[in-house]
Amino acid sequence: MGTKFLVKGGEFYYTAEEKKDGKASAFLLQVDKFNKSYNRAPTYSCFNSCVNGLFCGWRSSSLLIFNPSTTEVRILPHPNKDILWCNYSLGFEPKENKYKVVSTKYHAQEGYIKYWIFTLGIDKSWREIQRGFSCVPSSSPSVCISGVIYQFIYESFLNGYKSAIVAFDVKSKNYEIIALWKAFMSQPHYYELIEVKGKLAVIDYNYVRRSGYMDMWILEQTPRKKWEKHNIRFPLIWNDKKPIFIASCTPSDGEIVFVMYLSSSVVSCFCYDVTRKSWRELKIKGLPKENNINNIYSYVESLVSFG
Repeated sequence: MGTKFLVKGGEFYYTAEEKKDGKASAFLLQVDKFNKSYNRAPTYSCFNSCVNGLFCGWRSSSLLIFNPSTTEVRILPHPNKDILWCNYSLGFEPKENKYKVVSTKYHAQEGYIKYWIFTLGIDKSWREIQRGFSCVPSSSPSVCISGVIYQFIYESFLNGYKSAIVAFDVKSKNYEIIALWKAFMSQPHYYELIEVKGKLAVIDYNYVRRSGYMDMWILEQTPRKKWEKHNIRFPLIWNDKKPIFIASCTPSDGEIVFVMYLSSSVVSCFCYDVTRKSWRELKIKGLPKENNINNIYSYVESLVSFG
């Protein structure tokens, strides 16, 4: 069985599987109920997290949990509609084998964040967590590693940090603030959180177009939480192309998959092997020509219903 991908082309989502021989299969359009559920609201939408084959995303007043392996879709209500700002993350608790959706909501009048949590297959309504802190996580996608959800924090709401990451333990419901390296720029939207071989990593897109490489920082779980810098160098044939990166994902085999423009009109997918420091093209077929790829996610097959 090969690596599975969920790909967004235009306003529709498709699945594909790259076989072990490196040949990608044709895309399969998702069942109508998913695309109709996801696209029924005329507002911006996004997937914000993917954990163990399940995806979490929201659009307008709809929060969706989706399993592309079973085509199961579940719509959850927002825990509180009278909130200025909110964000959602999907977490997985490996010891108890539970999926939990964490809602992070900013209360403008009270000036701090509150957490709400919903356990799939168990909870009928959201439960408020009686903890809060005075900083606002970014709306960029979160990453869940070994039961801990990692999310960027906006600089303007921090006390004592230029920028940081909040680490939320899904089981204990405790959180920790992780400081970033000194050269981190002010705004998190130039960076992307990913998982690399079981470790938290950050891709830096700040100087990609003029440097010929990108920086990747990996968090080493020492007592001091040390960040190690790695350079991802581009192939020499890209020197005159100045790639524009759209998105990335990390399959279970340790490669990083990037969606990028190598020219003004052609969207391509390339895989970077972190260990070998080498690139290869991920050839994708079957996607309608008018639906250029604008996002990609990898996932593992999960046939368990989430209730």
